[in-house]
Amino acid sequence: MSVNGFVMKKDTTPHALFDLADACAREGRYDEATRLYTQLRDLRPDDDSVLIALAWAYRDGGKRAEAVDCFEILVEKELANPVFTGFAFDELVRVFRSEGEYDRLIRLCERAVAAQPDDVALLFTLGDACSKAGKTVQAIEVFEKLITMEPDGAVYWCALGDVLVISGETGKAEAAYDKAAAIDPPGAASFYHRLGCVLMEAGEAGRAEGALMKSLRLSDREPLLHCTLGDVYIKQGRIEEAERSYEYAASINPASRGAFYNRLGNSLRKDRHFREAALAFEKAIEAEPKNPFYYRSLMALCEEAGMDDKARRTWEEACAQGVFSE
Repeated sequence: MSVNGFVMKKDTTPHALFDLADACAREGRYDEATRLYTQLRDLRPDDDSVLIALAWAYRDGGKRAEAVDCFEILVEKELANPVFTGFAFDELVRVFRSEGEYDRLIRLCERAVAAQPDDVALLFTLGDACSKAGKTVQAIEVFEKLITMEPDGAVYWCALGDVLVISGETGKAEAAYDKAAAIDPPGAASFYHRLGCVLMEAGEAGRAEGALMKSLRLSDREPLLHCTLGDVYIKQGRIEEAERSYEYAASINPASRGAFYNRLGNSLRKDRHFREAALAFEKAIEAEPKNPFYYRSLMALCEEAGMDDKARRTWEEACAQGVFSE
């Protein structure tokens, strides 16, 4: 067998097999790597580093189910250990989150919490998984337990508030965020901005505006807050106020003027305010006439709105500016 052009002498000692398997994995020869790691595991069945390497090789080689099987074996060992390292647990959390398998993630977290009931990080992961899975009642119970364990944990109050918004208990959600702001005053502006975003996503534009106003009273010179407030105004059909919010954001950070107008255009387009969106994209182009992204945004809008002539003129202008080639 050769690795990197060198012929390897036949050596089946564990150390040699490990080196050869690692070399195969680095070269992307995952089938060979997993075969060698499996052979090595037969020689060293209690060596968790071999099982970890095997799991990574399966994962990187696209054999997700086999990787999960390895990580689950390792998790069982972690849960049986009085000192919970959580390495394999974290790997499984990443896998299940990336695939949106929140029911499996909940079951994994429940087992981990049962073994380590005082671990607030595990509880938080469980609460987040329940929230993502739409199991709001269970998520609320978890975050309320976390608050009982650590009443000064502002992040737990915010997480509780998010789930309360999802469950329709917006008044309680606002109270939870007020508590977080009282616990951590320096973070209050970002907390209320987060609440505004969550409320907007839930269709509570009026309450979202109130949360963002609280945020702006604490941090008026943060452009992102003004952009988000503009998005809320768009949801309410208050287009002129939205444009003024974005103008103010651009005045705070002129270097990002093009990006702000492009965001405004996308927000207007999402709510089908096509004429106003086109004007916003044109302002983005005016701010950065060599940026192809803004021309593409405007052309995509024109195609969606049936403004074929404008799409053609935008293409011609981009070509004249040397942004695109004919």
